[in-house]
Amino acid sequence: MKSKLIKGLSIFLGGMIMFTACEDEDNSPNLGDAVGLWDLTGLKGTYNRKIINKTGVKNTADKYPLVANWKDAAAFGAALQQAGVAITPEYVVAATAQTLTTFLPGGDAPGFPREAVFDAAALKLAGIQMKVDLLDSKSATTKGTYTVKGTYPSLRLDPDKCKTYLMLPPPQINDTGDWFANYETGAFELAPVVDIDQVLPPFADGKFTVNREVDPATFNLQFTDRDSHDELFAQVKPGKTWDTKMEEDKRVITGIDGLPLNAAGGYDPAAKTDASSEGYIMQAALAPWGGFLTFYALNVLGELKARIADTKNPLTDLDGSGSNGKDDDGDGVADNAEEKIPTGADLFMYMLANIQAGNDAKTGFGIPYSALTDLGDGTDPTKFKYKNDSGADWKLAAWTAGGKMMYQIQGLCMPVNETIFFNSDWTEVEDHDHDHD
Repeated sequence: MKSKLIKGLSIFLGGMIMFTACEDEDNSPNLGDAVGLWDLTGLKGTYNRKIINKTGVKNTADKYPLVANWKDAAAFGAALQQAGVAITPEYVVAATAQTLTTFLPGGDAPGFPREAVFDAAALKLAGIQMKVDLLDSKSATTKGTYTVKGTYPSLRLDPDKCKTYLMLPPPQINDTGDWFANYETGAFELAPVVDIDQVLPPFADGKFTVNREVDPATFNLQFTDRDSHDELFAQVKPGKTWDTKMEEDKRVITGIDGLPLNAAGGYDPAAKTDASSEGYIMQAALAPWGGFLTFYALNVLGELKARIADTKNPLTDLDGSGSNGKDDDGDGVADNAEEKIPTGADLFMYMLANIQAGNDAKTGFGIPYSALTDLGDGTDPTKFKYKNDSGADWKLAAWTAGGKMMYQIQGLCMPVNETIFFNSDWTEVEDHDHDHD
């Protein structure tokens, strides 16, 4: 009797186990462990922007010069004009403008590639907050739907100033679309609905992993955003071509209105500081003026150019150096006999001879040669040099005293092709009613 009872219980329990297993299988999500409500807890983005030149694209050009204007140019020109000098503010603005660098199509946009990394604390600080709800499908072979809600700060372009700025407060996210996960290949597909603004881009080749051995469960998703790249857009949606509407809706324009500054306040693309629209211009060639483009340095450089171009009495190689050390005639060789291009040293000798002859000529901006040269006590030629006026900033009220010139960068707009690789980490929100094994 006892053996029959045990046997009967065994059969009964076996049936319960089989029944429970069937129930679990029936109730498990069709799209597996990825189904759930997930909170963004980590994000790494690698951004690439390549400059383009393309017919019909706004702001397109063969080259993109980044120009800086002297902050006081118009005021100085107006003062000269009022003093009776035959000059206009517009002329001074144009004559003192400086090209800091020139970007070419095919090259990286300035500051790219760049990487942004956020842990949970950094996400909160940046105003990035996203929850994605991966809803199940009707079968294991059909797509599920998803929703994304939260906030994500967005970069916007001021087209009039060619200035890129962060949109705050961050816009609300309300994405939706279809998704699918392949557990054999690890591929993840996202297809946002069309004709509405979406934060997450479409992609068919994302990679994912889910870990339900930890509590709460974690989900990692890696994908590439090619949505704003005309040549790679077909990879986003195979067979769909980049058309005029895509050009208007998807084309990214890089706006530059500043560069990082070094410790001395000079523009320096290699500096690790935030970009600034105002700064000094610094170059090694400006060593006589402390490395800065000062008012005296500007006058010397302008006078050098004017004297070389003087057809009646052109400046010659007075110091006998024979070259400025550059391949000016394009034959691949510097310092050859053909390249007797006058340099600042030659101009100094010319100025010195002029002063000693009692002429003391003036530059185009009205600065006497004697104000631009430092002859010490006049007895030791080895100590003769250009006067360094970098000890203070230039002031209109004392403009003949010279000084460092403050420059402002003009906004520069450049069309680019953009790709972004995202590596995102998510943690499951525990208070949800999605079913899992």
